[in-house]
Amino acid sequence: MGRISRILAQGSMAIASLILLGAATAAPAHAQMGCDVIVYWDANFRGESWRTQHDQIYVGNHWNDQISSIRVLSGVWEFFWDANYGGESMRLGRGDYAYVGDHWNDQISSFRCLHS
Repeated sequence: MGRISRILAQGSMAIASLILLGAATAAPAHAQMGCDVIVYWDANFRGESWRTQHDQIYVGNHWNDQISSIRVLSGVWEFFWDANYGGESMRLGRGDYAYVGDHWNDQISSFRCLHS
């Protein structure tokens, strides 16, 4: 194999390695962003809990207007009074929120991760 052929072969292997590396590390948008939250039915992280890494355009009938405390494990999350990310909103970054406050208690109907 000549010198030019060896250089081209090495270059092709490097490009193939980069392509394979990119395919191996590809993940869904939320997984890449690192968004993770736990919402709780009651204050002080009590009652039913729900952990998710996904946006919730509507929390569902069971969870609607029931959230009283939130633990943001990663990401910045935005919470809304209404479904479809409507109405009043509040943003929370990483941290433990043992009580969302009287104004927000039992009001949340949708939420989404803005970024990690």
